[in-house]
Amino acid sequence: MEEELYAPGKAAVDVAGLVLSRLSGHTAAGTDAAAFVEAATGGSLSFSALRRGALSLASGLRLGLGLRRGDAVLVMSRNSLLLPQILLGVLAAGGVVVVAADPDAEIPAAAAAASGAVMVVADPEAAAKVAGAGVPLLLTSRSQDPRALSAEELIDGGDPTAFLLQQPAPAPTDLAFVAYSSAANRTVAMTHADLAGAVAAACLPPPDDGRRVCLASLPMCSAHGLPLVALGLPAAGVTTVLVAPPSDARTTREAVAAHGATDVVAAPEAAAALAGSMPLDGKLSSLRRVVVAPTAFTSEVRMEFRRRLPWVDLTELSGTEIMEAADHAGAGLGGDLMLTQTETAGGIVQQPAEQMAATNEAASPVRPLKKIQNIISGAIFSRSTTSKILRKHPVTGNTQVVSKL
Repeated sequence: MEEELYAPGKAAVDVAGLVLSRLSGHTAAGTDAAAFVEAATGGSLSFSALRRGALSLASGLRLGLGLRRGDAVLVMSRNSLLLPQILLGVLAAGGVVVVAADPDAEIPAAAAAASGAVMVVADPEAAAKVAGAGVPLLLTSRSQDPRALSAEELIDGGDPTAFLLQQPAPAPTDLAFVAYSSAANRTVAMTHADLAGAVAAACLPPPDDGRRVCLASLPMCSAHGLPLVALGLPAAGVTTVLVAPPSDARTTREAVAAHGATDVVAAPEAAAALAGSMPLDGKLSSLRRVVVAPTAFTSEVRMEFRRRLPWVDLTELSGTEIMEAADHAGAGLGGDLMLTQTETAGGIVQQPAEQMAATNEAASPVRPLKKIQNIISGAIFSRSTTSKILRKHPVTGNTQVVSKL
């Protein structure tokens, strides 16, 4: 049934269906290449593993933890091999992904309240930022704390074939993604049509040898990072190498040479380092495209970049340009990256929560564990995983599905 729902070439109304169908196509095309590589550890995640992990998590979130269509989920994590599985899994489960782009400790908690988030998925380092928010917490990776449940456990223990799209598919105008930024006093919102357009725009023609490798330091939990890095590049069949923001020009060029990168997605400072004053030494000969976000180059940097790297296609994304391109009514799969944003003097606005309420199946929070024990014990997880989850989260009183800060 899973293959029928997300078969290659099948028209997908929601962005998760679109991405999952493209992942199936890449897997069926031949060798199961790496969709993501973590430069720091050398670990990798194949296209089939990305698809399987996202569907396994969607099973756990929707059928196990009671996530409902239109529910907002705040995701807080650094780039990792787990993160694209989590972001795609939340969308596949029908949830609305919410991110807070700023490191300010007050922003994530405010974003959770403003969006009406029913759950927070966070890595251990970020979990403290939502302390006291009163929202159930799901860690990204396994914890030594026996009371904490993680997305990694749901990914590893879930059954991707158990998740069936029994709910109505999202409409193109349904909200799919919200990004908060206090630094710019901006809230960015994207519908399913917007994200689908961004995914299609990322599927550029491959270079002459048919192989694309992208060096990405842009955070996936950001207005440009989610549609481009987390969804668009894997949907296009690109191998994305996750790197930390480089500290100098030499580091940047050596990384491009080491991985044979054809694409780079980075912030302006990191991208500008590619065209620094150091001799090129042939280290950038494989490079064909550079995407700069979330702000554009200055005119001086742009001129120097084009002078030093004339063979490289340069794309600059910024919030202002994106807002001007937004057109929900006419959004299509061939469109550019389209966002809408609301700016206020006070920072975070309440409008996204109202939009989400229109698509929520119910206003109730995630159901308590005692109401879903039979669901978890069914076909979603293996018996060993079920026993572990129920042992960590015994049914008592008002115990919630995931740890509550």
